[in-house]
Amino acid sequence: MSTLHVLPNGLGTKDLRPWLAPESVEAALTCRRFVAESQSAVNRLLSGLGALRDGPRPEVFLLNEHSDARDLVELSRWFRTEGDIGLVSDAGCPAVADPGAAAVRMAHHAGWTVVPHVGPSSILLALMGSGLHGQSFAFKGYLPRDASRRDKVWKEILEGLNRRRETQLFMEPPYRNLQAFTECLERLPGDLGLCVAADLTLPEALLTTYTVDEWRSRPVPALAKRPCIFVVGA
Repeated sequence: MSTLHVLPNGLGTKDLRPWLAPESVEAALTCRRFVAESQSAVNRLLSGLGALRDGPRPEVFLLNEHSDARDLVELSRWFRTEGDIGLVSDAGCPAVADPGAAAVRMAHHAGWTVVPHVGPSSILLALMGSGLHGQSFAFKGYLPRDASRRDKVWKEILEGLNRRRETQLFMEPPYRNLQAFTECLERLPGDLGLCVAADLTLPEALLTTYTVDEWRSRPVPALAKRPCIFVVGA
C-alpha cells in the first residue's frame, strides 16, 4: 500500500536534520514525488537534508492558493498510481495554515496510509514558549487585510478570550507585523498576556511575553521582515 508522508519543513534553518526524526529523514529521501506549495519548498527540504544533488529531481505537484478544481482533478490521478508521495509546506507542518489538507483527503479516499511526521511547527513552538494557557486555544491564521473582515476577526478573538477563555494565536505576513503588534496594544485589555514569537528555531529568535500594559511601556520589537506568531491569553 502506498503512503502519503506529511513532512514538516524548516522554519528558516538550513540544516534540517536536527529538527526531523530519523524516520522522517528517511521518508523524505525515498519519496520521488512531492506535493508542495512551491518547487522551492521541496528544494529547501531536500537541501536541508543534504540530498539535493545533480541528477534526477523528484516530481513536484504544486498545490497552493492558485490551485483550482482542474488542478485537484489532476492531483487525484497521483493517488491512483503506486509510489509514496511526500507532502511539504513552505515552512513548518503541512496542512496547518496551508492548503495541503486537500492532498491528505485524497490519500484517505484512495485508501492510502497517511503518516504525519514530527517536525517544527511555529504555532506549537510559540504556544509552548509563551507561558500562556495551553489547555484551550484557537489559531486564527492570517488576519484579513479588508478592514471590515479584520474587525470581525478581532471580535472573534476577543470573544474567544472573554467567553471561552481560549488563548488566541494568529500571524501576519512579515511586512504587516508592526501593524498587528500596534493593533494588539490598541484593542486588547492591558492585563492580558501578549507573546511575540519571531524567527523561531533561528539563532536570532525572539520569544518574549509581557502583559499588554507592559508592552505599551517598552520599545517596539524589531519585527520587520521576520516570520512571526502572536499569542494572546490570560
